[in-house]
Amino acid sequence: MKIKEGFVLRQIADQWMVVPIGSMAEKIHGLIALNETAADIWKILENEHTVDEVVDILMFSYDYEKDKIKNNVLEFIQTLEENDMLDK
Repeated sequence: MKIKEGFVLRQIADQWMVVPIGSMAEKIHGLIALNETAADIWKILENEHTVDEVVDILMFSYDYEKDKIKNNVLEFIQTLEENDMLDK
């Protein structure tokens, strides 16, 4: 799975923002604020990865239990799916 075309991630001051562009700007109005963890997941999903690959990549950056990281990844992926932002 990966992020659909039509979105760019930008850091504005100390905040990560997703900006819909092109046809996605017609579907999603406004900017989407992400916390640091969500931004890290987003960056990983800019390329094709499985859930387990995303979790393994995050394990290098975060000092959390694997189950906690996986739950966070699954929760964020669910939000992306609900907003039609993922290609599977």
